Amino acid sequence: MNYTLKYWRHYFVSHSRHGTHSPFVYKLVDEVIYQKASKARTSELPQFIQNESKVEQKKYALMDRLLKTFAYDDFSYWADRPLESYRSLLQDQCGSYAYRHVYYIDMDDLDLDFLEHVGDRDLLIINEPHLSEKREAYWNKLKQDSRIVVTIDLYRIGLVYFRKEQRKENFLIRF
Repeated sequence: MNYTLKYWRHYFVSHSRHGTHSPFVYKLVDEVIYQKASKARTSELPQFIQNESKVEQKKYALMDRLLKTFAYDDFSYWADRPLESYRSLLQDQCGSYAYRHVYYIDMDDLDLDFLEHVGDRDLLIINEPHLSEKREAYWNKLKQDSRIVVTIDLYRIGLVYFRKEQRKENFLIRF
């Protein structure tokens, strides 16, 4: 199916923060995902991102907010076409003593064996999970894996959380 048509399908099927029944996801959507970047903050984006589309600027600003909200002390960056702006964002936000690992995945296919080493507090950020059939198949494999508890599909970004205290759920959120 065409990427744009899939987006519109996602838009009409997905929920806003009020359609979620998980306190964790509601708070995440309300306080992080739906926060608008101010014009001053948008002007602080790297020049490469400022020259990109509004969608790319919005994705980058969301990544920035996510990384500030979920402190982490280590990250992995796996990409077919590495973008230095995202790698430097991950590097700049990296702190210490958070005991969380963030995985940024921008690939068509990746073996799920790395999930054996993923901890309870870790976060996976999947860039463009619906861009191609291979990426969509990979995203679906992730959602079905028993080790993964919460997935949040924002269409252009997929978020994966390993929260053992929560039951397994997949959320479609408008972004």
